Amino acid sequence: MIKFFRKIRQNLLSEGKTGKYFKYAFGEIILVVIGILIALQINNWNEGRKIAANEAYILNEILNNLKEDAQQIEFILERRSTAQTSVENLIEILNTKPLDEKGIEQHIANFLTFERFYPLNNAFEMMKSNGLVVEDKNLRTAISRYYDFEQKKVAQSIEDIECSIRRIFQTKNAIRSNLESANSGTKKNATVNLRNTSDSNFLELLHTELTIFNDNNYTSLVRISDFQNDNNQLTSMIKKEIDNK
Repeated sequence: MIKFFRKIRQNLLSEGKTGKYFKYAFGEIILVVIGILIALQINNWNEGRKIAANEAYILNEILNNLKEDAQQIEFILERRSTAQTSVENLIEILNTKPLDEKGIEQHIANFLTFERFYPLNNAFEMMKSNGLVVEDKNLRTAISRYYDFEQKKVAQSIEDIECSIRRIFQTKNAIRSNLESANSGTKKNATVNLRNTSDSNFLELLHTELTIFNDNNYTSLVRISDFQNDNNQLTSMIKKEIDNK
């Protein structure tokens, strides 16, 4: 093809048709430029498809991580709500004379529980390490906020509950010494058997710990509930973005 065009130019020059030669050469240049532009457009289109495919893959992986987070948070929220109800009931029982011992052991078992949250962020970390950028700015901001702030905040709040319960279990005190047996902690079906439900030192310390824990657990409940909403909102945003692809 190049030899063909070259032969045409040579013929035009040999025939003295300089004007036609320049017109032909200019047209040839235009054709080359158009070919380059088309090639660039095709390349950009292919790159765009590749980027869109990578973004869709990452968003689907983030969705899977969000689903795992949601399942954990649902269980933790249920347990913290049960603990909150038992704590409030225990405080009421301890403030009522004579002491109503009915159900006190189960309430204490619910109080002495904690959960562990294992947040999943491998898809987000993969996105960052590969330099992938989500096209939608609002979605990009929501993803970063969820993983860089909200997820870490709720994980710390849940860990704080564990620390407060572990302190009771691991410190020599009237509560621990009054536990004849305890199937509590992270156990799903928590139970506690007390040696003496009317021991004054035990009841006094229990009331103190419950008062402190009541506020901490309520704060944790609010954060967990807010995080659950964040998870639901981000999930909806990502699903909408994938559907629009």
